Formats: sequence, C-alpha cells, structure tokens
Amino acid sequence: MGSKKPELTDDDLLFLDILVGCGFGHVSEARLREKLQEHGMSDSTYNFVRRKLLFARFIGSVYGNLTIEKKDYRPLQAEGDEETT
Repeated sequence: MGSKKPELTDDDLLFLDILVGCGFGHVSEARLREKLQEHGMSDSTYNFVRRKLLFARFIGSVYGNLTIEKKDYRPLQAEGDEETT
C-alpha cells in the first residue's frame, strides 16, 4: 500500500514558501495568515491549504505555531530565477 505524494498547487507552494521564509522553523498561525493575506490569499483558501498540508504532514501544529515537517517540496521560483543553459 504505497502512499502517493499529493499534488501541490501554487497556493500550497506559496503557503510553504512563506512558512519556510519566516525562519526559526516555526511561526504563529496569526503571523503566517497575515503574511499570506499580504500575498492575496483569502481566509477560506488559507484554511483549506492549511488543512490539506496538515493531513499530508507537510506541516505540523504545536501550541498555535505551524512548523515545516517536509522540506522536499518544489519551492516557487521568481521569473528571473530560472536557470538558462
């Protein structure tokens, strides 16, 4: 019974990137929600993505703080970051 890795959407990747970018390995849910709202994420999208990533064990929750559990996701790249060969 193999476990299939969930497909990550742009919203999922944004959530993970902001969480990782906050440093310290954890961030309060209030601060993370605020940062994601600055990037245009709605509360309903935040709640959906948070639940999805918790169940997929990409993130964890401890005392109101969210932590990154899996770091093997594809970070978002800005348009200018793509390597040319």
